[in-house]
Amino acid sequence: MARELKDGEQVRLKGSAGALFMVTVGQPFTRELIERRLKSGEWSWPGETPAAAEQGNPEPRTEKLSKPAPGEDSPKPRTEKRSDRGDADEPGPQPRQETVTGPDSDDPDRPSVSAPKSEWVVYVARTQHMSREDAASYTKADLIDMAK
Repeated sequence: MARELKDGEQVRLKGSAGALFMVTVGQPFTRELIERRLKSGEWSWPGETPAAAEQGNPEPRTEKLSKPAPGEDSPKPRTEKRSDRGDADEPGPQPRQETVTGPDSDDPDRPSVSAPKSEWVVYVARTQHMSREDAASYTKADLIDMAK
């Protein structure tokens, strides 16, 4: 089914796994890109058999190689320079600091930071005197902050 695609038009298509999706003709889904994917059978119109399934053969790939083949004019490998010790006054990346609930915690019932949100909901609801429904409406990070 040949159909004229216009910029700004929203079209419903079917992906290679059969899922329906909506795209707007324009950037990044240009008319040419959509038509190429329809022709290759990667996408199809709802209710139609993909073009590649009708043809039986996939379209050959046309991408260029990202690196030249051995023996061609290949680029020289990049060399990294080591930094001098004189660069020591410049601050570098700082080690990551994490707060982890350990065995020395005040409350032995407090869940660990890596515990699922459901455990934090129960804990915060109990310690902050709120319903579980109210506690569940917060993010896990918010629940951890409330428990401090």
